[in-house]
Amino acid sequence: MFVNKTKAKLQQGKAVWGVMVTFPAPTLLEMLGPLGFDWVLLDNEHGDFTVANAEHCIRACDVGGVTPIVRPIVGRPEIVSPFMDRGCQGVQAPHINNAAEAKLLVDGIKYPPLGNRGFFRRTRSNEHGLGLQPVDYLRRANEETLVIAMIEEVEGVRNVKEIAETPGIDVVFVGTGDLSMSLGYPGQQTHPKVLEAADICFKAIKNAGKISGVSCPEEKTDDYLERGVRFFHSSAHYLIQNTGTQYMKMVQAAAKRHGA
Repeated sequence: MFVNKTKAKLQQGKAVWGVMVTFPAPTLLEMLGPLGFDWVLLDNEHGDFTVANAEHCIRACDVGGVTPIVRPIVGRPEIVSPFMDRGCQGVQAPHINNAAEAKLLVDGIKYPPLGNRGFFRRTRSNEHGLGLQPVDYLRRANEETLVIAMIEEVEGVRNVKEIAETPGIDVVFVGTGDLSMSLGYPGQQTHPKVLEAADICFKAIKNAGKISGVSCPEEKTDDYLERGVRFFHSSAHYLIQNTGTQYMKMVQAAAKRHGA
């Protein structure tokens, strides 16, 4: 049975760092742990991670020592549960707008009495049934899985208190990209009204005793840490593009100096 290292760090008040990956690339996923990342967001909403290809990617995360978390296209049990059976250690569900949707998300991840996930003990996370006995497995699975609700619309901001207070929700992630569109400032993630809505969420999340999450440029990390955010992710696209751009600038400058 796995130990969710990311959840353990969060429970200690530590910040955790993830990478959103939209394409199934096991070798890349395996590399992220040694680089120092805590978790990986396997993106089914905007990427091409599916139930069919998830298992090899989750196995690569296990080898690399990073926590595999899936972002499904929607947070319903029939979408979420198959990813959990293949070894995902958590779910970050988009567009959660009220307590009923938050509860539905928990139902797909947690076994009774915390949720309503269907019983199946021969999962990858339980060594295909060769690990813990049913009672112990069900208890440990509920303890170790991580549940992240994303607030991305005005309705979600209005209902942030009830979403954060939903039993079983561990992290509430404020998605400022979609939130900017919902507020009428599309693409303007640093617009004062977007930041104001995010702050409303961060305060309510803290008051509920839960953890705030966000995706932000690295130069804004200090600012969000001061606001209480502890759950962060970047993206593989950004990291490759940013590092690649810096590399090409350096080598092209060297070539220019040498007339090459």
